[in-house]
Amino acid sequence: MSKRVAWIGALALAALSYVTYYPGVRMGFYLDDYVYLERAGRTAWSNALVQIFDPRVQMQWYRPLQAIQFFLQFQFFGGNADVFHVINITFHVINVLLLYALAWRVSKKWLIGFASAFFYATFSVYPSGINWVGIVDPLATIFYLLAMWFWLTYLEREDWQHYAVTFAAFVLALMSKQLSVTLPVVLFLMEWWLLAKPLSIPRAIRRYSLFVAGAIAFTLIQYLTPSTHTFASVFGWQFGATMAFILVQYLVLFFFPWGVFPSIDLNQVDVGSALTYAWVMVALILIGVAWRKRSRALLFIGAFALMNLLPVLPFPFIENRYLYLPIMAAAVILALLFDQARQVIGARGRFASIAAILLALLAFGNGLSINTSALSAAEWARQLRVPFHDIELRHPTFPQNTLLYFIDPITPTTGGLSGMSMVRYGAGVWVKNWTEYADFRQYNTAYVYYFDATRRPREILVDQNAATRIAPALPVDFGASIQLTGYEVPRTTVKRGDPIILMLYWRATDKIDRDYTMFAHLVAPDGAVIAAYDSAPRKGKAPTSQWNATPYVADSIVIPVNADAPIGGDDRVEIGWYDSATQQRLGGTAVIAPFNIVP
Repeated sequence: MSKRVAWIGALALAALSYVTYYPGVRMGFYLDDYVYLERAGRTAWSNALVQIFDPRVQMQWYRPLQAIQFFLQFQFFGGNADVFHVINITFHVINVLLLYALAWRVSKKWLIGFASAFFYATFSVYPSGINWVGIVDPLATIFYLLAMWFWLTYLEREDWQHYAVTFAAFVLALMSKQLSVTLPVVLFLMEWWLLAKPLSIPRAIRRYSLFVAGAIAFTLIQYLTPSTHTFASVFGWQFGATMAFILVQYLVLFFFPWGVFPSIDLNQVDVGSALTYAWVMVALILIGVAWRKRSRALLFIGAFALMNLLPVLPFPFIENRYLYLPIMAAAVILALLFDQARQVIGARGRFASIAAILLALLAFGNGLSINTSALSAAEWARQLRVPFHDIELRHPTFPQNTLLYFIDPITPTTGGLSGMSMVRYGAGVWVKNWTEYADFRQYNTAYVYYFDATRRPREILVDQNAATRIAPALPVDFGASIQLTGYEVPRTTVKRGDPIILMLYWRATDKIDRDYTMFAHLVAPDGAVIAAYDSAPRKGKAPTSQWNATPYVADSIVIPVNADAPIGGDDRVEIGWYDSATQQRLGGTAVIAPFNIVP
C-alpha cells in the first residue's frame, strides 16, 4: 500500500469525523461542563498545581489531565464554547486515526484498518461522549490507544525507551479517566493472546509489575478523593445480579450502534427489545463459531470490549458514552466481515462499487442521526440557559464580590448557574441556592432571585442595612425536635405586589417522626393577616422526617404581598408549624419584625 493511499485514507477519515460531529458545536455548554469551567476560572496560576493535583480538594473526580485541559483552554479562549467543542471533536478525530493505524498494523491489511476506523467514525451510539465537552472519554482514549501502539513496538524491539513511553501513556490515560486502570490487563492480553508470544511467570512479573503498581497507586489516590465517595453514595456502585442485565443492555448497543441516540445521556436502563436481544444472541453465537474456527484475535477483541465495560457495570444506569472506547471492538469485527466480503465477491471493481455505495449511505445516515441528536441537545441546553439569559440582559456587569442567590432555581446552580455566572462575569461573582446559607453581609452586593408563575427570574436587591429583631431569641424551639437556629432578611421595606422573602435555617434536635408544614404570616399591628405562606420545607423537597440526616436545613420562603395590601409600618412575620394531617399546631412561634409595606 502506497503512502499516498494511506494519507488519502487518513484525510478522508478525519474529514468524515469533523463533518459528522460538527453539528454538536451548536449545543454550547451543559451541566458538568460548567463545573469544570468554573473550577478552571477560579483557579489562579499561583495555586494551579494544588488545585489540579491534590486529591483532597477534588469535588468533581480526580482527573488532573482534564483539569489541565480546561484550565489552559479557559486561560486562552475564555468561555468560547465553539472552541471547546472543536477541540473535543479533534480528540475524536485523533482516536479515529489511531484506530486506523492500530488495526492496519496488527492485521497487516490497509482495508481492515480503514474499515475499522470508518465504522467507528460512523457509529452514532456515543454522541454524548463528543458533543458534551465535559466528558473526558475522547481525551483518555488517545493515551489508551497510544499505550497500545507503543507496547506493540516494545514487544517487537524489547527496548527500554518504548517501555518507558508506554508507561508514560498509561499514566496520562489514568490522569484522564479512572477506567484506564484496565490498560495493564489489555497490554498483557495483547502479548499473550493477540500476538501469541510465549510468556513465563518471572518474565511477566518483570514486564507488568510497574503497570500494576501504577494502577494500585492511582486507585489509592482515588480513594482519598471526596468526589469518589460522593459519586458512589449518590449514584450507587455495587456488585450484584443487576450487572448481568446492564451488560446485556450494553451488548444491544454494541451490536447495533446506529440510530438516533441522545447527545446528553438520559440514564435509560432498558434499551433493548425482544428483537434486539435475539440479535445479540445470534451475534454472540456467530462470533463464538468464528473464533473457534479461525482466529485468536477475536478472543482478544472480545476481552478488550469486556475489560472496558466491566468497571461501569456496577452502576445502576446506562450511559452510551461508556461505549466510546470498548465499541472499537465492534468496529474491528465489522471490518473483518467487510474484508471477508471482499474475498467472497472477488472482482475488485465490483466490490469497490458496492462498498462505496454502502459506506456512503452509512455515512450519510449517521450524519443525519448525529445532527438530529445535536439539535435536540442544543434545545435542551438552551432551555437551561434561559433564566440566566434574562439576568445577562439586565446586568451587563456586576461589581466585584457580588452574590446571586437563587430560590428554587429551574436550572441547577452547581453545573449550571454558578458556572454560567463565572464564565460571563468572572470570578468576582458568586452563586448560591436555597439549600445554602446566604451570608449576605459577606458580600459587597447581593441579589435574590425567585421565579414567578411563568418561571422567569424576579430580582430583589439585598439591603445590607436591613435590621430586624426576633422573639423569642435564637435558637427558637417549636416542639417535635424542630429548632430555628438563624435567619436572614434581604429587605424589610417592600413595595405592594412584591414579596417578603426570608431565609430560615433549621435543624433537628432529634429524630422527627412525621412531616410537618411550616406557616409564615405577615401580620399588621392590629392583628390582621396581610399575607400568608404555608408549605413543607423547600416546597416539599426537604420533608422534616428526613432532617436527621443533615446538619442543617436552609429554606427560603417567598410570602406574596397583594398589590392592594394596606400601606404601613411595623408589620411582623409570625412563623410556626402544624401537622397537615390533623391541623394541630406545634407549641412554638417565632416573630420577626419590623416590615414596611410602601406604595
